[in-house]
Amino acid sequence: MKPKALLTLTFACTAFVLHAEFKAGFARVDATPPLGIPMVGYFSKRNATSILDPLCVECVAVSDGKNTALIYSVDDLHLSNPFFKKAFPAITAATGVPRDRIFVHSTHTHTGPADWPRDSFTTEEKQLVMDYADMRITRLADAGKMAMADLAPSKIAIAESVCEKISFIRRYRMKDGSVRTNPGIMNPDVKEPLGAPDETVKLIRFKRTGAPDIAIVNFGTHTDTIGGTAISADWPGVLRKTFENGVGDGVKCLFLNAAQGDVNHHYRFPPPGRRSLTRHTIYKHMGRALAGVAMKIWDVCEEVPAGKVNGLVTPTPMPTNLPTPDEIKWVKMFDEGRRSEIPLSGMEIMTLTSPGSRVRRLMNGPASFDILVSNLSIGDAIGFSGMPCEPFVDLGRDVKAQSPFRMTIVTSLTNGSEGYIPSTKAHHEGGYEGLSSRYAAPTGDKLVAAQVRQLRQLKEESAK
Repeated sequence: MKPKALLTLTFACTAFVLHAEFKAGFARVDATPPLGIPMVGYFSKRNATSILDPLCVECVAVSDGKNTALIYSVDDLHLSNPFFKKAFPAITAATGVPRDRIFVHSTHTHTGPADWPRDSFTTEEKQLVMDYADMRITRLADAGKMAMADLAPSKIAIAESVCEKISFIRRYRMKDGSVRTNPGIMNPDVKEPLGAPDETVKLIRFKRTGAPDIAIVNFGTHTDTIGGTAISADWPGVLRKTFENGVGDGVKCLFLNAAQGDVNHHYRFPPPGRRSLTRHTIYKHMGRALAGVAMKIWDVCEEVPAGKVNGLVTPTPMPTNLPTPDEIKWVKMFDEGRRSEIPLSGMEIMTLTSPGSRVRRLMNGPASFDILVSNLSIGDAIGFSGMPCEPFVDLGRDVKAQSPFRMTIVTSLTNGSEGYIPSTKAHHEGGYEGLSSRYAAPTGDKLVAAQVRQLRQLKEESAK
């Protein structure tokens, strides 16, 4: 055989081996907390009194035969930095997977438990939360091990579509020129929404040999439809169940929430049929609608080459949103019982003066914090871009537009919980999210640049 032909055959065989060795696995474990545990997501205190549906920890493991990555979805409002200081080492110890290839995402359900003790909790509540945190860290480690044990040869296919009229911009310019978040349904004082939702549904299908297929579904909006004190995964739980039952064949579905900081389910001027939906039915409608779109494109996914599995997790400094002299003055006035003298609306006052508010936390600095920027790649076709915050939808759009990968899955609240990060434009417009964000206006642009920089690095390394 001629040397050139032999070289070509060698490269072809190498590519085949890499593709043939690609594997994917899935695990789901129950992580429903005990009754009585403090719940988070609102300014008012809540403790769990019942369980509407279970909370889960899910994991998709992917391996190229040499490197393995773990992609988690956790039914939770968010997971904070103290939690991850214990969770990352525990996952690595159990699985051998390094932190750079661990991708832990929170779905942002507002009907879940606190992830870590807070100063406002009683001694008993703090112990309950700490015990649950330890249990959930064990569940993360267990799910990683189980997903790796489930690894089976797999091909990869992708598709995308749109799901309309379930996600809406929640920030509005009012007729008086002010900016309000959630101004109410059918409010005649609303002038216009400040932006447009991203209605894109992205789907990755792992077509496995000798094992059920696995789906990853990606869509972005707030997970806050039910309220109350019943534990629930909200609409992502309905999405998973409906999709798995609808497709059948033992298929498993993991959901990743995309950029969702300025969008939710509130249809400001809904048609009559939509007005009949209540908090007890809207979450079912949303989950079913998303599952329907995902099922519609499930059978027409396009196969893409598998390849190197890689990841990067990098601490990146971001400027803090230090309080202004007026904000400090208003907090002091509030503490002195002079609330009526503060020239702000009710929600704005709560945002600035609550026990954990940005003003109270940053009154003495610092000028910056490090946040974790996380990205994964599978071959040169698929990138996962994890933001450790609640990014506005425009930030997610910017990452996808600048990403070198054919499909980019943007996720919120991944490997950290840094609160809202608006776009620079939205920061200057005002409103609840910018007031509460502990990061200054340029952070949105800096975060997009950091995410894209990592994605480009992973793209370059995928060819090596």
